[in-house]
Amino acid sequence: MLRPSRLIRVAGVLATLATVATVSACSPAAKRVTAVRQVDGQPTMLIVGCDTFDADRVSVSTEGVSPPAQWDADRGTGGAVDEVRLLQSPSGWTVDGRTLTAFQPGTEYTASAFDSGQGTVPVRFTLAELAALPPDQVLVGEPGGKRKAVTEDAFRRAAKKSC
Repeated sequence: MLRPSRLIRVAGVLATLATVATVSACSPAAKRVTAVRQVDGQPTMLIVGCDTFDADRVSVSTEGVSPPAQWDADRGTGGAVDEVRLLQSPSGWTVDGRTLTAFQPGTEYTASAFDSGQGTVPVRFTLAELAALPPDQVLVGEPGGKRKAVTEDAFRRAAKKSC
């Protein structure tokens, strides 16, 4: 039989463990299902949808610029998309934040997609980086705001694994 003071300590430990488990369960890892490339001279986000991710919001913002500029598009009544030309909303989507209206050389940008608030790994890019990509490559986001160029096929395989 446990003494009351020991019972209280055991209950406290169990409550702490339950809290940690709950907080950890509420923060799913960001999906690696987005990439950016240039299409007809325009930055374009590729999105790989899956059972656990269906983009309902796309966002792009400036990095290292004060004040930062941003462009956001929400799915609204539009359907799912697998490609979004940034700064141009897909059919049926609505733009709800628009302080970013044009891309500028020498500026760094961050693009992300969201599903009910759950974000993807953000992809940082500059116009020069996109212009330098071979036609079969895309930029993907890496930890710490880094990015790397990979083939589109490699990106799509990795995105499916991320799902």
